[in-house]
Amino acid sequence: MEKLIVAGPKRLARELLAELQKAGVVHIDPLRPDELGEYRLSPTEEAELKRWEAVVSQAEQSLTVVGLATVPSSKPFTGSLEEAEAVLRPVASRAEVLGKERAALEEEIQTIELFGKAAEKLAALAHGLDESPRLGVIPFLVAKPEELEAVRKALQEALADRFVLEAEPLENQLAALVVVKRSELEAARSSLSRLGLAELRFPGAYGAMPLGKAAARMKERARLAPEELVGIREEVARLSRESGEALIALWTRAKDEVARYKAVADMAAGKYGAALMGWVPQKAKGKVEEALGRLRDQIVYTFEPVDEHHESHQVPVTLENPAWAKPFELLHGFLNTPAYGSHDPTVMIAIFFPLFFGIVVGDIGIGLLFLLAALWLAGKSRRGETLRIDFLGAAFGPDVLGKLATIGKWMAGWAIFWGVLYGEFFGTFLEKLRLPGIFGLKDGWRVFYPTGPSYDPDTYYGLIPIIINRLDFAQTANGLMVFAILFGVFQVLYAFFLRMRLGLKHGHMKHFWEGFGYFSGLVGLVAFAYNFLTQANIPLLNVIFGVGIILFFVGVALSREVLMIAELPGKGGQILSYIRLYAVGVAGGVLASLANQVGFGLAERFGFIGGILGFLVGLLLILAIIVITTLGHVIQPIRLLWIEFSTNFGFFEETGRPYRPFRSVRSD
Repeated sequence: MEKLIVAGPKRLARELLAELQKAGVVHIDPLRPDELGEYRLSPTEEAELKRWEAVVSQAEQSLTVVGLATVPSSKPFTGSLEEAEAVLRPVASRAEVLGKERAALEEEIQTIELFGKAAEKLAALAHGLDESPRLGVIPFLVAKPEELEAVRKALQEALADRFVLEAEPLENQLAALVVVKRSELEAARSSLSRLGLAELRFPGAYGAMPLGKAAARMKERARLAPEELVGIREEVARLSRESGEALIALWTRAKDEVARYKAVADMAAGKYGAALMGWVPQKAKGKVEEALGRLRDQIVYTFEPVDEHHESHQVPVTLENPAWAKPFELLHGFLNTPAYGSHDPTVMIAIFFPLFFGIVVGDIGIGLLFLLAALWLAGKSRRGETLRIDFLGAAFGPDVLGKLATIGKWMAGWAIFWGVLYGEFFGTFLEKLRLPGIFGLKDGWRVFYPTGPSYDPDTYYGLIPIIINRLDFAQTANGLMVFAILFGVFQVLYAFFLRMRLGLKHGHMKHFWEGFGYFSGLVGLVAFAYNFLTQANIPLLNVIFGVGIILFFVGVALSREVLMIAELPGKGGQILSYIRLYAVGVAGGVLASLANQVGFGLAERFGFIGGILGFLVGLLLILAIIVITTLGHVIQPIRLLWIEFSTNFGFFEETGRPYRPFRSVRSD
């Protein structure tokens, strides 16, 4: 990243910004030198900004009415502000009218659907008494017939016999009304209120009508309103076809204009001149020089190297990762942006997250489900669709869906790979399923079959031997736990190595000595643990343990962090926490195995009918297990990378500024 400084005549400020916006690679920061003041828009420019903002707002509202998304146009409007307003005005006015008419009709149809039958029943009960000058009618709804008796008693207590209570059944409730003298309406309402019943009032214009007229009007409008709504929707569709492209072109141009007016406020200005500061990735300097070349005779500019030691907190960060790892930036981008000059954990996450997921899941069937989900997301991404999850209030655009699809494919691939090693397809289904003899395989063969000294080859035989039977605890538990811990040894030690390297790079010697101390101490603890647990008593490992502990105390002394002594066992515990890669996975495998035992047990006991029943029961159990365990199978691997790895090299200690270049809305 390099710093860009540009200076030139004040009158060229917006033209300069237009060129930089086309280049789309300069991250503009506010420039506030003591010698110059803030660039302020003139009254004319302020008025133009408000007018362009109005164009944006009206275009967005019109696009919403005609059902089009605000996707930038490749051919934005090229006319003047006055021409833009002239084009937009009749379209926006028509869209506003159609939108209001459509909303009113939809609301009316909904009202009729909700209250039409109730109004008809109540009108039949009232017989026009609600239009009497002496009598009052209170309509209401009750859920059960038994509630009417309580209503009758309450009215009896309040009004003696001076009321009439009638009811008619609806689909799931009863429509009821009370007729009383107008002078006693409030007493009757109070009696109903004490029972938790409210007077039924129809929405909108129907609320002011007598029951008979409201019912008749609803019946008539139930026939006419849908036809009118169809006509309005046809008008909206016609408006969309005729003016949709123009609206999107206007919106695109207006968004860019508004962005330029607002970016002017980040510039510094004197009476006649203006200056701008920004940041440019080194590989994008050519684009900036090409853009500024069009104003070369009227402006001056310079690129300056970044002072990483003093300016790292100011420099925006653009993550440079290989294409295959880019999608995995999603998995830490919402937590933190790495500070400029620090370590980006994307590649580590891209390598180990799907691998850890595969080790935990280790099931061909579940891997295939993830693959289908990934392909579905990829399809939506290719079609430019947005995935909305209403109950979460979340929406994922095509770009995010494409990245999620790539991540999902990696996860699925590793899950299938480890599923083959474990011999699991929806648990032990293909291990328990016995098949008739075929292609030289004798009767009762299995797709996956267990091997080892505890299994009789005359009983357990099939197509593919299970290489790592994680459900055979005696045979594989220790090896798999050690395998998981080795990941912890590598990642935790590498994290402290990174802390040392970054400490030296930035001159933060306290961080260097912290990393040095923890790295040395953990190497010593690992050596001691190996000797102790295996009883190998290798002299070299004893030496490594002693030297490691001595160097750990050197790190404590030089970093002046005495608490490191208390925290060292906890860092060792972080290495051990990688056992969860085995424990969480084997727990899911055991649950799936139990589901298969239930299903095959029913088949063995009840024959053909039991086979069908066992398949259905086993399938439901497997699906329930997948739903229950999948979240944990995703969270556990990623938390190892977020906590045990990223925390230890200082990922969360400093926050970087995301690189957000000033560019056209068409580039977003």
